[in-house]
Amino acid sequence: MRLTPELVLVGGQGRPERSFAIGTRHLSVGRGPDNDLMIPAPEISRHHLIVWATGAAVFLQDLGSANGTFLADQRVVDVVRVPPGTRIRLGKHFELMVRAAPKGDAPGFQGGLALEDVASGLSRPLHRTRFLIGSGQDADLRLNQGPACAATLMVDPEGEVWLSRDEDDRVLALGESFEVSGAHFRVVEIDPTRMPTIQPEGAEPVYRLRVDLDGPGGATATVENLVGGGAAHHVGAENRVVLLYLLARKIIEDRAAGMDPQDEGWCEDADVIVGIWGRTAQESGANRLKVLVHRVRKELAGSGFLPGCIEKRSGLIRGRFVEVEQG
Repeated sequence: MRLTPELVLVGGQGRPERSFAIGTRHLSVGRGPDNDLMIPAPEISRHHLIVWATGAAVFLQDLGSANGTFLADQRVVDVVRVPPGTRIRLGKHFELMVRAAPKGDAPGFQGGLALEDVASGLSRPLHRTRFLIGSGQDADLRLNQGPACAATLMVDPEGEVWLSRDEDDRVLALGESFEVSGAHFRVVEIDPTRMPTIQPEGAEPVYRLRVDLDGPGGATATVENLVGGGAAHHVGAENRVVLLYLLARKIIEDRAAGMDPQDEGWCEDADVIVGIWGRTAQESGANRLKVLVHRVRKELAGSGFLPGCIEKRSGLIRGRFVEVEQG
């Protein structure tokens, strides 16, 4: 059987494995949406590296990435040949691998996605990067009962779907059934010729975040809705305020650096955990952060704010606020 090289995004931290065929044309990897393999993480440069094949030989070139590309812990500074089975590290948390696969294997995600109602079989294409399910007026799929925002689906351009519901943030497998307010759904693959290209959200929450760690009454944060009457909610619990402060600081830094708005604000979980509880909390920090995030979301939802304004991905977290102020 003839083999052909492919590039694999190694799974881990809740990420499924993804593979892409390597040919003579350069296969680009980076944070930007124009890459063949897009990794939406702040430690990945917008155009991080390229990979290509000449016959059975595979070559890699780093494109001057900020956090580097490493083979066997050695930073790549020029074009290098990458033997099959070699692990390629990008930044701290992402790994690629070159391997040989049977010719004809379908690389990467090729289809479209839809949300299917298990009981009726009716489906709706997932054509946005964020899809809300609930009883509220802003929901993409309206339910007759339950919370205004009962669940959020986050759709990655490479086909990965994250479910955020109550105290549950996880990757959904294709065909996996899940329940929201008594109804059962699953994400299914559909004919891509009938599937619109995934577009950024048409109606982002228009929120302002103000955070002050040294106010007269102690640490405080305020989330304001800039439309619809300007509702506001004040957060006073110290750990919750510190979390919002760290998310706000990253947004400010990324905007000052001119980062694409779709990519800005992502913080590494490890940095947030240290910022809130210190280095001694690293071992138990992931679970503590999960609980804290859901408590903040629940608090905001109780005041009519969309809990999805705080997003979670594998090892990453960010806030979605159009205006940010720090005291």
